[in-house]
Amino acid sequence: MINFQRAVPSDLPQIVKIYNSAIPTHEITDDEMPITVDSRQEWLNHFNDHFPIWVVKNGNKIMGWCALSQFYPHRAYRFSAEISIYLAPDAQGRGYGQQILSFIDQQVKTTLNIKTIVAYIYENNLPSQKLFKKSGYQQCGSLPKISVIDGKLRTLKIFVKHFI
Repeated sequence: MINFQRAVPSDLPQIVKIYNSAIPTHEITDDEMPITVDSRQEWLNHFNDHFPIWVVKNGNKIMGWCALSQFYPHRAYRFSAEISIYLAPDAQGRGYGQQILSFIDQQVKTTLNIKTIVAYIYENNLPSQKLFKKSGYQQCGSLPKISVIDGKLRTLKIFVKHFI
């Protein structure tokens, strides 16, 4: 049984470790080199009651994390969030992603004042695309050849879920 807890500063080393484990795949994140805990201190401080970050635990072990970030820094988008989900390698393919998205749905419906969640997923990340579609997200577009990772142009697919 997993549980969700709001992330605290002492969780940051494990959050960074899980994030860094995704970098070598070149399918999930934009970074090509590992990040450091120090480089993510300020990032962690930006999360709050409106745009929270949670760690996903199985017992006392952090298996992943999920964050809702400000979608765009303009007042008109204050009810929109971008979602990020990262799982430890040994947590992938075990149903955690579906549980995370169900938890997020519940938080949005009962606690958070968010009306729209946006997910950016690389075109080669088929497991994440399948997960988000299964959870009611619709692909509404793409950003072709928007980034360069390992010298290759990459396309982001845009998935959206409305809670209106």
